[in-house]
Amino acid sequence: MNADSPGWMGNPLKLTPNVDALAKTSHKFVNNHVTVPICQPGRQALMTGRVPHRSGGLGFNPINLDVPTLVEVLKEQGYYTAAINKTPHMAPKEKFPWDHPFEGSGKNPKLFATHMTEALTEAKTAGKPFFINANITDPHRPFYGSAQGQQKKAKKGKAAEEGKAAKKSGEDVVEPLTAEQVSTPKFLEDVPLVREEMAQYYTSIKRLDLTFGEIMAALKASGQEEKTVVMFMSDHGISTPFSKASVYFNGTRSPVLIRWPGMGKPQQREEFVSSVDVMPTLLEVMAVKAPEGMDGRSWVPLLNGKKQEGRDYVITHVNTVSSGKAFPQRCIRTKDHALMFHAWADGTTSFRVEAMNGLTFNALAEAGKTDAKIQERVEQFTKGSPLAFYDVKNDPEERMNELMNPKYQKEIARLKQLLLTHMEKTKDPQLENFKKAALAAK
Repeated sequence: MNADSPGWMGNPLKLTPNVDALAKTSHKFVNNHVTVPICQPGRQALMTGRVPHRSGGLGFNPINLDVPTLVEVLKEQGYYTAAINKTPHMAPKEKFPWDHPFEGSGKNPKLFATHMTEALTEAKTAGKPFFINANITDPHRPFYGSAQGQQKKAKKGKAAEEGKAAKKSGEDVVEPLTAEQVSTPKFLEDVPLVREEMAQYYTSIKRLDLTFGEIMAALKASGQEEKTVVMFMSDHGISTPFSKASVYFNGTRSPVLIRWPGMGKPQQREEFVSSVDVMPTLLEVMAVKAPEGMDGRSWVPLLNGKKQEGRDYVITHVNTVSSGKAFPQRCIRTKDHALMFHAWADGTTSFRVEAMNGLTFNALAEAGKTDAKIQERVEQFTKGSPLAFYDVKNDPEERMNELMNPKYQKEIARLKQLLLTHMEKTKDPQLENFKKAALAAK
């Protein structure tokens, strides 16, 4: 889900009343950027508190066996643990020893409610506190009502039957939005097929919110809501160019809501934080001793009015993608600027990720045949630049590479050094490649 999709983040469509209700009673971290904007490595960063090259979870591969996970730590403390959907994206199984892994309800609000209720009941029967990792997959492709979705069903040879089953089971539960009702995000070009796909995406967001409402209703019905820490976030931005699987702004930004008993007055925090901070934060809130070796830091001191060094920037990563191909990227981002390193950009390699499936990328590529500006944007995404610098204050869609602009050289040098220090500290395998790119850009 994109950062600007929920109503509490200013979306005028107001599609997320249940999420917005949580936002009113939660601490908000509005400058959270996920460590990795891809499903599996993103979850593995979330569950280890480590950047990908320190957990082993570079892409769609398992983490290292010597890396502690949040699931293991809490099970050792006597917690019942369950994951609802996306369980294959937390691997290997022995490092994520769920008491009950559920699957199949990611786009079905009623079935999700059943799974949530079952998990809560199992925890109560066992007499244990619980940790439930609930993954709503609605904003993931294929979007609601899309041809992609129909083709996926047809491939199984059960298109008609599955369509009937969806209505029976509760998948077709929202009124689809039309292209006329939505607007195209500014980082994409407003061509008809892009707007059509945005309507499908926003319809998926409507159903996501229904599912979230079911989750919270099940929690309330269990009698445990007032004793439970609730955290809500997205694993990355929308599945389109310049978002998912990229270190562009919309790919990594994911505001976080967190609420717990006795937390005090809700705060909105502007510090730059990251998803590797989630595990240490939750463990401190729950008064559970954290394991050694995490890269993240708890947010609790920030909420208590203390300062933390390095919270004026955040560093994000991409390594291998769902196809198995490597498209290494790094970004250091501040309030006003972003320095990006694309190790794969050699002038001939063409970027290709799952987010380019469906209508949007193909529509942009087609429009680019007759519109030079759109073609330039397509090439920016598919050909990349080894090093790029963006003035996000004045260019929020990150269209103009200012790397050689004299007025930014001091800030570019500062961000290069900060990123270099981070890469050295974490033994980043892209360190030498970054040094070469940084030298070549002088």
